[in-house]
Amino acid sequence: AFYMKKGEELEILIEDMNDDGRGVGRTDEGFVIFTDKVVPGDKAKVRVRKKKKSYAEANFLELLSPSPDRIDPRCPYFGVCGGCKLQSLEYGKQLEFKHSVVENALKRIGGFGEVNVPEVLGSKDIFFYRNKMEFSFSDDKWVVDPNDSGEEKEKFALGLHVPRFHSKIIDIKECFLQSEISNRILNFTRDFFKNKGVSIYSTNTHEGYLRFLIIRQCANTPDLMVNLVTYDYNEELIKEYAELLKENVPEVTTFINGLSDKRAQVAFAHGEVVVFGDGIINEKLIRKDGTEFTFKISPNSFFQTNTIQAQNLYDVALEFGDFSKDDKVLDLYCGAGSIGIFISDKVNKVLGVELIEDAIENANENKKLNGIENAEFIVSDIKDFLLGSVSEYIDVKDYNKIILDPPRSGLHPKICEILSETKLDKIVYVSCNPSTQARDLKFICENGNYTIEKIQPVDMFPHTYHVENVVSLKGNNEN
Repeated sequence: AFYMKKGEELEILIEDMNDDGRGVGRTDEGFVIFTDKVVPGDKAKVRVRKKKKSYAEANFLELLSPSPDRIDPRCPYFGVCGGCKLQSLEYGKQLEFKHSVVENALKRIGGFGEVNVPEVLGSKDIFFYRNKMEFSFSDDKWVVDPNDSGEEKEKFALGLHVPRFHSKIIDIKECFLQSEISNRILNFTRDFFKNKGVSIYSTNTHEGYLRFLIIRQCANTPDLMVNLVTYDYNEELIKEYAELLKENVPEVTTFINGLSDKRAQVAFAHGEVVVFGDGIINEKLIRKDGTEFTFKISPNSFFQTNTIQAQNLYDVALEFGDFSKDDKVLDLYCGAGSIGIFISDKVNKVLGVELIEDAIENANENKKLNGIENAEFIVSDIKDFLLGSVSEYIDVKDYNKIILDPPRSGLHPKICEILSETKLDKIVYVSCNPSTQARDLKFICENGNYTIEKIQPVDMFPHTYHVENVVSLKGNNEN
């Protein structure tokens, strides 16, 4: 038997990448090793961190010879910050990788042998594409350079999480995922509070003031929101910050001080003070045919994080749905109603269903904002809704097409079962996780009521291993 122990150092050739962007290599004996910070084609020295029966996990030590597809990452924090795992891989190759993730999922998990997956729809902007960034304050600063001891004693960081370390934060001066303006806000905010010696909230002591900085910036309108989440309200300090923020970053259209005294470290405020502006921003989604829809985004609203690619994703869903004025469409997991609103003028009516009440409130506001008469949005568990226990006046059988956009975990088996027995003309399944999507599609198509018609992967998040995928199923109706 092949013997390997923890801590052992090995030289391996990286042959492939797995779904979550880790490099896959093999020892001479064919034993599989997973390791971070590498791309296919790299030869690397690694140290075994964890040994299992059929594989080992290893830490990257050094690059022995680089892959021809390797590029220099633009970001100085690459490899420490867990955000952009694929930044050292040429963008065309990133798209090839994402294509293989979708294809493998449909073939291996879904059992669809004959699928033809088209090229991934790439993002025009591969940097500065996010409309929302969340930065955390921490007094547990991650030391990138051990010689940089001079300022470490300050224990003040504002930035992003180090993977696998709950409280450690990298003090980030520049992130390439959001605009240059957001970096100005980030640095201004750090300097302002650091120079004043303002305390940072700690979950251990349940004391301290600063918690999160959230920046939301529209792509199709000039709106820009800063949301500073603190433990409680300090009027004098916030007023001073707000005045200087306006002066230094005049592009900010609204500033909110979110308040959260909960222990959980999630950037979700339980109360808020609108300091200037109207506390919301308005973003537009513009369809391929030029039609514009406006969406109101409040601090806790859900909205697709890459506006421009969201438009492309929804254009694909619109095309796959092949909608006509007779169609009655169910939009399940509708969130703030963006897809339902985006297709509303092409169909007879849309009914959106979602469990999160805030999202449905947003959806109804967005519907009003766009003057849409033929869409309705209701709060319900999707499973209960499909089982018909929600209301006597809604019958799933009255609808002939469904759009699904579930969370990463995919659909509940009961939902797949119900869908597999329906006789709809079309199901359009939008997914952010090809593995769970393939599992669900297998279940829905099993009894022969549906066949895969079209597939289109879309890259919403360049430099990460995430990929969205849209699949349309055609109902095999006899009549």
